Amino acid sequence: MKINKVLISVIVVLIITILSACQNNDEVIDISSLQDWDEVLEFGRNKEVNILMWGGNESINQYMDTYVSDNVMELYGIKLVRTPMNAPEFLTKLINEKKANQSRGTADLLWINAENFLTAKEGNLLDGPFTDLLPNLNTYYDLEASDLNYDSGIPIDGYEGIWGRAQLVFSYDEAVITNPPKTYEELKTWVIANPGKFTYPRLPDDFVGAAFVRNAFYELTGDSNIFQTDVSEAQRFALSQNVKDYFISLNPYLWNQGTSFPATQAQLDALFKNGEVTLTMGFEIGKTAGLIQSGVYPNTVKSYVFDSGTIGNSHYLAIPFNSPKKAAALLVMDFLQSPEAQIEKMKANVWGDMPAFDVSLLTEAQQIELSAIQSVSGMISLDELTSKRLPEMNALWISWIKELWVNDIAGKS
Repeated sequence: MKINKVLISVIVVLIITILSACQNNDEVIDISSLQDWDEVLEFGRNKEVNILMWGGNESINQYMDTYVSDNVMELYGIKLVRTPMNAPEFLTKLINEKKANQSRGTADLLWINAENFLTAKEGNLLDGPFTDLLPNLNTYYDLEASDLNYDSGIPIDGYEGIWGRAQLVFSYDEAVITNPPKTYEELKTWVIANPGKFTYPRLPDDFVGAAFVRNAFYELTGDSNIFQTDVSEAQRFALSQNVKDYFISLNPYLWNQGTSFPATQAQLDALFKNGEVTLTMGFEIGKTAGLIQSGVYPNTVKSYVFDSGTIGNSHYLAIPFNSPKKAAALLVMDFLQSPEAQIEKMKANVWGDMPAFDVSLLTEAQQIELSAIQSVSGMISLDELTSKRLPEMNALWISWIKELWVNDIAGKS
């Protein structure tokens, strides 16, 4: 009996030691200690990765919970856990953990960009740089592209991995409108001639509505360079006068006379579907095609961008400073950047998100698959989008324009 007890004690100690070693391999390491991709694989396999991300689009949620989760489990034994959380929420969480010196957090990946990246970077809430480690990024992407080096004017410095691109796209039913407006000036004329048939999502919370308003600055001010820089508030007010006057003049002719606005792009889409408004908009380039395929919209609905151009921006992935699974997070990020995952999410019936890779670096088979996706009804081509793509504004402009709309445009006449 004594021997058995000793043996049992030894076994218990061994189990504890093994579990402890596994826990230590659960990465209390910094990204800077990872020398190459082989080390990322060594430390990253067979872990659980928690990604914090906006959860307001069921198509995106489905993509993450099925296609992505299945593939990272098959490739790396990684269990992907998606936690719905808006960027301001997870930034507050990380700020509090930073103040409390909490070196081991619960988040491993963040979906982030623009002003939220600025907050995270300035607050030292992210680990990096890591982009040199990622095989897919360094094989299939144009590393000189502006949005691989700057996020809304903020130097990335290797602390974000690009995930996708987006661009403001308008949709109309050609059975109702034969010649949709293609500039902001044409839009104003059309709105006045068709009162109550146009609106846009409410600022500051809806990113599509915010993009629609700041997009107007390019055409109505005639300036295309100043928005990538920071200027004084007085300069912003002076430059924005024409834009402010424009949107105030629209208010009486909007849906509900501009006294209220749809809270989200989904609500705007519902108004469009029901015929209450005759134009809608979005940032997913394949959204309209997806709604056509699912029978929500008729085949007569078309997508287009303004002749004067529309804002395009990019979205990214980052790793919190106190992620306990940093190498595993890199494995997930690299898969999300793979041509296969990028092409899958572009499909209209999946997400309709614009890929970020360099098309010229794809295989012939991948390019053929990409062409097939662009040929479906309601989809807009990457060539057309690229030719009319306006650069995203500096993050400080983005925040300021939201405040301008709330304080000086909404409800004014």
